[in-house]
Order: sequence, then C-alpha cells, then structure tokens
Amino acid sequence: MCELFAVNAGRPVVVNDYLTEFFDHSHIHRDGWGISWRPYAPAAGGDPVCLHREPVPAYESDYIPRMLAHPVAARRLEAHIRFSTAGRLCEENCHPFRGEDISGRDWTLIHNGILFNEELLASYDLKEAGDTDSERAMLFLLDVLDEAALRSFGVLDFSTTFSALSGAIGQISNLNRLNLILDDGTYTYVHTNTSEDTLHFRQLADDAIVISTQPLGGEKERALWHPVPRNRLIAYRDGRIVRTSKPHGYVFCEAILELRKVYPEIMSSAEKVAEHA
Repeated sequence: MCELFAVNAGRPVVVNDYLTEFFDHSHIHRDGWGISWRPYAPAAGGDPVCLHREPVPAYESDYIPRMLAHPVAARRLEAHIRFSTAGRLCEENCHPFRGEDISGRDWTLIHNGILFNEELLASYDLKEAGDTDSERAMLFLLDVLDEAALRSFGVLDFSTTFSALSGAIGQISNLNRLNLILDDGTYTYVHTNTSEDTLHFRQLADDAIVISTQPLGGEKERALWHPVPRNRLIAYRDGRIVRTSKPHGYVFCEAILELRKVYPEIMSSAEKVAEHA
C-alpha cells in the first residue's frame, strides 16, 4: 500500500526529519512520489499551491535532496509515496492530486487504499488524466462539492463543505479501503476505515499536528503517535480538530487483502454479490 504524510498547523513548522524518514520508506513504495504545500505568503498572482510529482522512487529523486537541504517549513503540506495496485507508472498517477471546485478553491488529495467497489466512480475514467481509483475519487468529491455549492446558491462555507464531504466519503467507504487526506488551504480533512491502525497522528503543539501512515521519529517518539479514529471524517484547522462526523458503518477488514492474494476469483465474485445485496 501507499504511505501518506500531512501537516496542518497555525504557523510554519519544520518537518525535514519526518520527510527524510518518510521518503526513505520508498525502498518499498517505489512507484512514484509527490508533495504539495501552501506558501505562507504567496506572491501576488502566484500559484496558491506548490506541487511536485515524479514517477520514480523517492530515493532516486534528484529533487528531494535539494528540497531537504533547506528548512521545509509549512502550515499545510501533503506527501505521498506510491505502491501501485492499479494504473501506469507515470506522473499523472502520482499523488497528490489537485483540483478546483466551483467556488474557486484549490484542493489537494492523497489516498492509501483500494477501491474495489467503484460504482459511484465509473464515469470518471473518461475525465481523469491518469488511470487510478484515487484520481476518480478526487473527481467525484469535487463534483459533490460543486453540487452542494449550487444547492447553496454558490455559497460553500465550512459547514456545507463538511456535510457534503462526510456524506460522500461515507458512501465510497462501502467495501473500499479508504485512507484519505484532503486539503483546501484552510482545513485538512482526514478519514480512515481500516480494521487495523493504518493512519496515525502526532500533536506537535496546540496549533500543529502531523499525520502519517506509520509513526515517525523512531522509538523515542513512538508513544507520542496515536491512531486516527476510524469510520468518520475529521476536519483540522491550525492543528486543532474543529469537527468530527458521526461514524459510518463501513469498516474495511484488512484480512480481505490477504484473501484476495490467495483466492482472487472467489473474492471478486463475493464482492460483486455484496455490491448488489
């Protein structure tokens, strides 16, 4: 599976050590990498999102050593190392994915998991730049946000956004493994629904939090990391939880992944039956 890393803080925090350790995991997660962050004070007319992606193992990248040679200080940041389960090895399939909703907000998304049940996402294979379930999920969520904005006469405030996202993410969690981090420059939205602890957070300070697939910082920091609560959408702003949705019932059992390796045809048939149950 892929690995995720994210920062949400009320001030720039330096995360070079965490990123160094995170990207070192690319010896296993070899199928590309990417990073996005929001400049603290973007130049007038400048791009509000900095995004860099490469379809090579992070440990082979020439860009990463140059980036980490200087303090990487960010208030909002997402990083991803890819272990491909579907899709070509190309830049278009590397995370983070970026998109814009109808109100003009820039969104970035990173995902770890597999979407076995893609009934809601089927039409997006005609719209995506690459060929991953993660990008199709991003396009679906942007459409959900656009519909919510239209129903609210063009107003897409936090409450409307959170309600739309929590409902949509609950829907696509059915039969799917959905570790997901979304960022709009102000709020970071986090979701996991796995039966095991596959997404963790560490509170660096009252106004700063980091989120990672695996706890980082070695044994000295292991006790400071905690599992992200399952089956609910959590919104962070400036390192603090501002809203949590009610839990949905779609827990993904990690044992299914092992069963699919041993009995792929049987599991595929069982999932099709469950989809139409």
